[in-house]
Formats: sequence, C-alpha cells, structure tokens
Amino acid sequence: MPKRVDHSSRRATISDAVMRLLARDGLEAISLRHVAAEAGVSPGQVQHYFPSKDAMMEFAASTIADRIAARISAVGPNPDLHHILTVLLPTDPDSAADSRTLIGYLAFASVRPQVAETMATNGRAFRDHIAGMLPDHPDPTTAANTLLALLDGLALHVTLGQLPATDAHELLTSAIDGVLAQEK
Repeated sequence: MPKRVDHSSRRATISDAVMRLLARDGLEAISLRHVAAEAGVSPGQVQHYFPSKDAMMEFAASTIADRIAARISAVGPNPDLHHILTVLLPTDPDSAADSRTLIGYLAFASVRPQVAETMATNGRAFRDHIAGMLPDHPDPTTAANTLLALLDGLALHVTLGQLPATDAHELLTSAIDGVLAQEK
C-alpha cells in the first residue's frame, strides 16, 4: 500500500526551515541543499514542493503573514490600535526571530519587483486597516503611514540591538497616543 503524505504538512515543514534559516543565518543561507538539511528532507522533496528559491521565499512570506495575523489575533477580539501595533514589536524570542525573518524577506523582495509589489499591496491593505481605526483623525492615511513607518524602524532597531524593546514600546505608545489625541 502506498505511503500517504500530508502535502500541506510537508510544505509547512519546508517553509519553517526557510524561516529558521533566514532568522538564524540570513538570506544567503537559502539554498536547496541548506533548506533540505534544515527541514530534514531530501533536496528532491524540496524541489517537488518548491521548484525555485523564489517559490520557497514566496510561501515563507505567507507563513510570516500568518504568524503576524496570529500574534494580533492572540491579543483578543477587537484589539485597539495600541494592541495591534505594539504586539508587532520584537519583544520575545519568537517575535525577534520573525523580525529577523522579515528583514531577510525584505532584502529578497527589494530586488524582485513582482515580490515587492505583492508586499506593497499587503502593506497598503494593513495601512488602510489602521487608517480605518482612525475615523475622526484629520488625515488617517498619513497618520497610519507614520505609525507603520515608526513601527518598522523601531522593530529594525530592536532587532539590531540598537534599542531595547522596552524603549521601542514606549516610543511607539507615545506616537500612538499623539495620533489618537489629534482625532476630532
């Protein structure tokens, strides 16, 4: 009788390996051989599910997005602006690994216009969601762009060790409070 393979589980295993490699060793570690070794599968299995590095990276990006959504959902139902944004700061080992992974993915996307456009589309949707949480602000889109740019910069500084997570949290909280104070 043929062995049954859970294809979605196998894809997830390989994607998790890509993310671990990105977080631990950076973008240059993403190769068929390294991913296969990290996932504990054969290079042929990696190629079966992901015919190219781009395909591996694109699937890993959806995994990153799922992790971010799960982090926001874990806050509880109807999270406010503070909860949504501050939970995205790298403050523990898991969120720090996700931040390093995202930085690696951004480097990958920066030289691939199609991937960058997908990221930009997703980023605009998130920005619009944040702007929608500011219905009484005189310019909710600009306010959302400002908060998200600050969040990205703070996350980068925390990830690189230039700023303690507690300081980043305080700076982000202060900026959110400032935006909320501008609402009519």
